[in-house]
Amino acid sequence: MIHSFVIGLTLSITTGPEFTSLLIAVIFHQLFEGLSLGIRIASLPSSHEHEFQYLSILKPVLALHIRIAQGLMSAISAGMLIYAACVEMLAGDFVMDPILWRSGLGKQALALLSLAAGVTAMALVGS
Repeated sequence: MIHSFVIGLTLSITTGPEFTSLLIAVIFHQLFEGLSLGIRIASLPSSHEHEFQYLSILKPVLALHIRIAQGLMSAISAGMLIYAACVEMLAGDFVMDPILWRSGLGKQALALLSLAAGVTAMALVGS
């Protein structure tokens, strides 16, 4: 545990080409450490063979929960961005701008059409 903590600290303060070489070394170290631990655990004699079956069922369930949490956090972030765009930016441009209010109907319609074109373009880029 302390070994991983020290390696993480070292990786966090390393910059430049040393970072790349250290990151590659850590990745391969973790890969081979995980493989060797997996081989050792698989070769252990166990009277409870069914425990490994429960673990194999539990892993996809945990992965699904992690994906759901990631999706939830992405949805919250998107909602915050939509709120900021609609309430703060659009209100500032269309409701609070005295120049747009004093301009003619044609300029206001052009502003709304430009907004709709921008929203459509961003929707196409996002899909």
